[in-house]
Amino acid sequence: MRKLPLALAVLGHAVIDACQNVLPVILPLLMDRFHLSYAQVGIAAALSSISSSIIQPAFGWVSDRWPTRWLMPAGALWSGIMMALLGFTPHYWILLVLVVLNGIGTAAFHPVASIAVARASGTKRGLGMSFFSAGGNFGFAVGPVMGAALLKGFGMQGTLLLLIPGLLMASALHVWRGEFEERTKRAAPAGTEGSPIPWGKVATLCTLITLRSWGYSGLIVFIPLLVHAQGAGPDVAARALFVFLFFGALGGVLGGHLSDRLGRQPIIAASLLAFPLLMTTAVVLPGALHWFFLAVAGMALLASFSVTVVFAQELLPRHLGMASGLSLGLAFGTGGIGVALSGLLADALGLRISLAILMVLPGIAGALALVLSPGRSTPLPSGG
Repeated sequence: MRKLPLALAVLGHAVIDACQNVLPVILPLLMDRFHLSYAQVGIAAALSSISSSIIQPAFGWVSDRWPTRWLMPAGALWSGIMMALLGFTPHYWILLVLVVLNGIGTAAFHPVASIAVARASGTKRGLGMSFFSAGGNFGFAVGPVMGAALLKGFGMQGTLLLLIPGLLMASALHVWRGEFEERTKRAAPAGTEGSPIPWGKVATLCTLITLRSWGYSGLIVFIPLLVHAQGAGPDVAARALFVFLFFGALGGVLGGHLSDRLGRQPIIAASLLAFPLLMTTAVVLPGALHWFFLAVAGMALLASFSVTVVFAQELLPRHLGMASGLSLGLAFGTGGIGVALSGLLADALGLRISLAILMVLPGIAGALALVLSPGRSTPLPSGG
């Protein structure tokens, strides 16, 4: 396991996702400013998720064929600029344009970074990818807290300060770009030459990730809206998201480590099946127990994040960029489409019913994992 390229990819993932996840804290304020419905808020969140995810397979396809390391610093800088402008948007439609443009930068970063992590991790690919996922999840956890602090200290114009982490991260990735060069000539893993792509397993895995990401993305958006509807401020919403996502990041590292020992499929199934009960308990119980079960629910939901990426890479060992684009991008983006549907359901049936549906979706994904037969562990191309 090569530490420096892994650390740079993890830190870059944290920065780019932290900047992106300022959006849920800002949306309630923009909802009041522009007099938006829940459906309109859901559309903005869905466009952010879709644009940052659904074109990732295209970037992955390109990354499998040509050198694209420059997309990592470019993506970090571009996303920092777009999110910095968010607090200055004068109209709802400009907000939608900004979140889409930000998503393109995020989509460019992820496949290239995940390929670098796969090659830097050696035989510990589950652990290495769990660190990469944890970086993004920690970023997602810090994002709302960072956004709340900027709003409290500087108002909506405080988003301009998001330029700083984006610029610093882009500079670091550019300075140490040589660390992402392959140390050995890339070769196809033994036994994979000409092997057919298992489209059935790939489709099942993508469906599973879609359901999980719908629940995940929806909860990130609608938990702050529920807190806002109950009369609490952005600080309470930011604290709830931080607990949910921070401990989720820890769960992601644990899940990745266990998957190297116990297999990918058992970890995916067990963690997702446990989530609906844990999250329901967190919603029902008051006080300290609420925060405890919220943390454990976050761990269960995010435990499978890195595992599904590695599972996809093992299914497609000669197409790492495409595997990463499908598992991190296309499936996640299609799940983001569901967030817009959740907004419509919240307008029609109420916010609580929409939240209840979101809590059940990962459990359905867990049931689907039971029929996803464990894949053969295939050596990945290594950069040294």
